[in-house]
Amino acid sequence: MTLPRKRRFIHHLSTLTVVVLLLGLIGTNTWQARAAEDPIAELPYFTPTPTESGDIAATPTAVLTDTTTSDDMSAQATCSANNNHLVPWVGGRWFLSGANVPWLNGGYGADFATVEEWNQHTYTSASTEQMFRTLRDSGANSVRWWVFNDGRGAPEFDSNSGGRVTGFDARFLPSMADAIRLAERYNIYLTFMLWDFHMLKPDGTPSSSGEHSGGHHAIIQDTATRQSFINNALIPMLRYPVPGTSFTIGNHPNVISWDIINEPEWGIRESGANNEVPNPVSLAEMQRFVSEVAGAIQRNSNQLVTVGSASMKWNSDRAPGAAGNWWSDAALTRFDPEGKLDYYQIHYYSWMNGDGSTWGYSPLNVSWSQAGFDKPVVVGEFPANASGSGMSLPDLLNRLRDNCYAGAWSWAFNGVDGNGSWADSQSAFANFNRANSAIVNIVRSGSQPPPPPPPGSTATPRPTPPPGSTATPRPTTQPRPAGQFRVHLPLVRR
Repeated sequence: MTLPRKRRFIHHLSTLTVVVLLLGLIGTNTWQARAAEDPIAELPYFTPTPTESGDIAATPTAVLTDTTTSDDMSAQATCSANNNHLVPWVGGRWFLSGANVPWLNGGYGADFATVEEWNQHTYTSASTEQMFRTLRDSGANSVRWWVFNDGRGAPEFDSNSGGRVTGFDARFLPSMADAIRLAERYNIYLTFMLWDFHMLKPDGTPSSSGEHSGGHHAIIQDTATRQSFINNALIPMLRYPVPGTSFTIGNHPNVISWDIINEPEWGIRESGANNEVPNPVSLAEMQRFVSEVAGAIQRNSNQLVTVGSASMKWNSDRAPGAAGNWWSDAALTRFDPEGKLDYYQIHYYSWMNGDGSTWGYSPLNVSWSQAGFDKPVVVGEFPANASGSGMSLPDLLNRLRDNCYAGAWSWAFNGVDGNGSWADSQSAFANFNRANSAIVNIVRSGSQPPPPPPPGSTATPRPTPPPGSTATPRPTTQPRPAGQFRVHLPLVRR
């Protein structure tokens, strides 16, 4: 190339560079404007795809270079003007404010069930009413109440420990229905948390934690056992009438959602698990379990479905150092087309604070939009005393709201470990709920659900249709949008 031609080339190259820079500025402004209107619309995402082994591999389908660190992510939060980052229910969108109830009267797995070895059944109407009154006095609107936990009290199994599910004891469903009736009286909305990852601990004994505590791998790994749980426990529970109302458990408006399993990642092989679960299941097996249970709820209820993920690490494609969204629609619906979640749920403890640069899973530092979430996200556990957060509880609640999260359930109502109790958080919640009543004070609207089965009738459980089959239409009562003691381990998993 001669010198004059080279000069002409440089001139043309310089002009092209200027044009590219101008187009880049215009594109950036356009992206920012659209993101302000809909923070989800322009976020990059990853679509999980199955590998040959059946596990999930995250395949990037869009890439956006972002040098923002976790420390300054929260300052960029922009909540959607139409509140689509909040949980949809009874005709509105809401911030779920309240507490976890792992057990109310000292009986892990015995609030509704009966632990047969000790005839332990701890549910009482009086203690439930007192809890709801205490929560309502502080303006709270919801609780996350644990149900089966490790399986020591419910559901009922056959003669082989960890075997097929046969149903419930005589006190289980009446106790649950009574709690729902009281929740309606106090305008409290219930999320029933079904299983804890402790279901995968080694099988218990009658003299330790109960014959049926732990050892329930078959519910997750075996098709027939999983189907026995769905057909003989889950669906009959959803269809059980709530006395004194026109509702069943599965269409009562004060049951807002079902949490399929608490912190499943601690029982999943690909997460590294922990020493409480020496024999974890695979990610694909857990995803199938979640999907099929979610699908059964979707087909037999008009209520929402979620999973209590142990951390944003396993529920986000964009948080620094995250492993990807293991609970996305793409990850779950390959097992059951209807087996998807209605909102995500992540937990927060101090080990998630990160290094401020390469990894961090704290919702206090990483906002809803920055994490790339495509559904509302409730922070389903965090210390009631704000320990390890580096801020006061009032500031913590405000930060979660400002970071566009859809709720905050403190751990725990009755103070089961060093993370505090409702007594530690009551004042902060009362002030927060009062200041944010427009999104916390749930007001019902919309049509009424259909009546329950006629008195005396016995509903025959319907098997869950296999993926790809035609499912029975769901109720359309409300429009749906398009170890004896549990201890949180201070694990640092990066």
